[in-house]
Amino acid sequence: MKKTFDDFIENLMEEFQKQDALDIIKSPKNKIKWPNGFGVYTLWENDIALKNLIYVGIAGKLKRELHNEQNKVSFNNSTFNERKSRYTPYRFCESKKEHDEFKFTFRFGPKYTKGEEQNKNKYERNAYKSYVPYKNLVIVLFNLRFFKQENKYTPTLIESLILTKYWIQTKTLPPANNEL
Repeated sequence: MKKTFDDFIENLMEEFQKQDALDIIKSPKNKIKWPNGFGVYTLWENDIALKNLIYVGIAGKLKRELHNEQNKVSFNNSTFNERKSRYTPYRFCESKKEHDEFKFTFRFGPKYTKGEEQNKNKYERNAYKSYVPYKNLVIVLFNLRFFKQENKYTPTLIESLILTKYWIQTKTLPPANNEL
């Protein structure tokens, strides 16, 4: 029997749940309270199913420490909480500067191709092609800070697995993702 994307994501969530390393944020009312940690975050519209996946992203990468004679590699300090300050390819709209219709929405599909220009114009009504109100969001976080099997996954591996399984079944990427 062929395993579907929905089966895959359900099994991955169960594995992280058993490790106390899964966080789910449903229908935030206002500013999102991100958990401590790093790993992979997925955004879904209304519920967790293939057709509702909007975005898959990572917080945290393995990096070699420069000027280190032992060639030490470790996770950088990037965390889930830092996602709120992005403006391309998406933006969590929580600022007082937001137009009322976009306050507490997830906007994606930037209008401008240059990041600097997108940042300058991020509050424009037409700065992004699409949006999802927070009340319709489900955010699933695979939190490696709390995953007990330390050497099983990296953020990049989990992101790539999810996007690859999605690609295999749909031959496209989630609407807010631009690359795999």
